Amino acid sequence: MSKVVPDVGKVFRLEVVVDQPMERLYKELVECMEAMGECNSNIKAIKVLQKMIRKDTFIAHELAAEAAGNLVGPCDSVSMCCAKRQGSTCVLAGMATDFGNMPEQKGVIRGSMVPLAWCFTW
Repeated sequence: MSKVVPDVGKVFRLEVVVDQPMERLYKELVECMEAMGECNSNIKAIKVLQKMIRKDTFIAHELAAEAAGNLVGPCDSVSMCCAKRQGSTCVLAGMATDFGNMPEQKGVIRGSMVPLAWCFTW
């Protein structure tokens, strides 16, 4: 589903059932984020650039592989992310940011990731 929200833009909603315990899903998406490229050929690399004061907030750099026979070249994004768990709910959110320690890379298109939030409930 999608909806246009004033001053935000288009927001998408997807609901799926994942037959895995929350602890495993959280570990894969947050704690082992940098290994995501090992099982997803669309991602060349993900690196946590800086952990913030709170362990659940960090700045990450994602490098996506070229696609469609290189019709879409490699692109990257830098985002500030936050992961929160409370009871049986987990929320992951991120938004593009500028980070001086990761300037734009030659030969790579810098994407401006739209605000993103995932919510998991068990």
